[in-house]
Amino acid sequence: MPSMAMGQLPVFKNFLQWFAGDKHKIDNLLFRIHHQYTTAILIFGLTFIFLENSLDGRAINCRNADNYAKSYCWIHGTGYVKEHLQGEATGCYVDQSGIKDEEWNSRVTAYYLWLPFLLTFAIGFSKVPRILWKRCLEGELMHKIIEEGTESRVIAQNFKDFKKRYKTYSIHFALCEALNIGMVFLNMFMCDMLLVNKFWSYGTEVLDFLKSYNRYGFLNGERVHNPMCELFPTEVACYITIGATTGGKDQSNYLCILSNNLFNQKYFLIVWLWWVCLIVVSVLGMVYRVSRMMMPELSRTLLKWKVMGYKYEMNSLHNLTGADYFMLDRMLDSLPRKVFAEVLTEVGRICHPKYSPGSPREDQGNMDKVDYCKKDSYSAGSGSNQSDS
Repeated sequence: MPSMAMGQLPVFKNFLQWFAGDKHKIDNLLFRIHHQYTTAILIFGLTFIFLENSLDGRAINCRNADNYAKSYCWIHGTGYVKEHLQGEATGCYVDQSGIKDEEWNSRVTAYYLWLPFLLTFAIGFSKVPRILWKRCLEGELMHKIIEEGTESRVIAQNFKDFKKRYKTYSIHFALCEALNIGMVFLNMFMCDMLLVNKFWSYGTEVLDFLKSYNRYGFLNGERVHNPMCELFPTEVACYITIGATTGGKDQSNYLCILSNNLFNQKYFLIVWLWWVCLIVVSVLGMVYRVSRMMMPELSRTLLKWKVMGYKYEMNSLHNLTGADYFMLDRMLDSLPRKVFAEVLTEVGRICHPKYSPGSPREDQGNMDKVDYCKKDSYSAGSGSNQSDS
């Protein structure tokens, strides 16, 4: 009962609809992973970081500092604790050998205020291919084929009537799949720009660190550089210089804790791993898509595997193009298997009126001559051709 009641609340209902998708599926699983699961991960991080940064008064906690000093350090950023104090004052070790002497107090954490805005833009870019596909390129073609035909015979006729659009439809879909990959690279580039050019290698460096990590952070007697503490330090130094009443400079030094970075360290590692895995899978998906577009027989074989048990209905569809098989594959995701098998039967009858499902293929020669699906159904002579046959 409690779970059913929560499902009726607007917030939870809208969240569940986020994963429900469309009534008729106009994209595949990989496409949905890009615009649903990726954005869900980013929305989770955005919500958590925003609440921590904006509502948590302990986002930064500086020792012996007043509100002015804490606000100053939070807004203007903080620097690393001096190297000789690391391990004594903090559990994180950051190798500062490459930092020049005059830069030892550089403010390296000023970008934390921008993390919610970064994730907001990443969410928007992740949704661009989906919006482009649904609002502009798809043209409600799936809805027109399936919704207008409640019977398998009508759906099959709609499939034949819209045949001219399938090639462009499949090309646009492949372009949107490629755009999904481009948006992942764009998001990673944007994160790298904000996170001081350390995000591209963040995942590999953290994984290497975790392999060599031990309880005390030593490897062969030497402290191990922690890339998580380098990008998201938890204990930092803050130096404030203000004008004194005498006209000179008054400098104060504070040791501050950034507790939010415990979450940021792990969260951005997960995001990095997710995006890298998504790129690999998406590139393989593009190879798969191009292969199906170039080899119609491959599409026919794969479609046949998906509808095992309906092999006779597939026998009459040997002359369809790769785009036709792509459209049938998309229809299979929106129709029950039994209904889809009936649609295949009707498509076979429309394409080859002399073919009867379940019979031997001795009429192969006649089917090649009477291949209506291969003809342009919108041509001026299509009606006369059908009547002559």
